[in-house]
Amino acid sequence: MFSKIYFIVFAVFFLAESILTCYLCGWLSSIDDPRAVVSNYEYYSYLSGTFLWISTLILLVLANVHLWKTRKLWAFWTTFVYFATFIVLYTFWLDRSFIEFKREKGLLVGNYSLSPFLGVGLCIGAAFVVFFNQFVAIKMRDRMFPQEA
Repeated sequence: MFSKIYFIVFAVFFLAESILTCYLCGWLSSIDDPRAVVSNYEYYSYLSGTFLWISTLILLVLANVHLWKTRKLWAFWTTFVYFATFIVLYTFWLDRSFIEFKREKGLLVGNYSLSPFLGVGLCIGAAFVVFFNQFVAIKMRDRMFPQEA
């Protein structure tokens, strides 16, 4: 039963984050004033990033509850894949497209971006957090409900 709840929440979050990502991509192909496009892109990028962090934390809490009830770990790694997918999309695809847009419109201040390195670091950090959280949750569950020999 709880697996279905996790899947429903996951599907809602995935759909919402996908819509925000498509909306960001749409701003980059807008024919509006470039300065307005940049400010709107940055606003919705911040909104999308905030939603990604909050939804990932909620999914991680649900993964902990799922582990506690069923002793299955797949929800942790599904949450990680959700987070990593959108981080890679933002840092490798959308950020590069945003830099190209600013370069074409003459609004670029710098020549390079460190966001791919940040994206890889965030994915590695998230993997460590998920693994550590999983390890602690398993140990706590085993102490609360010891298995008979």
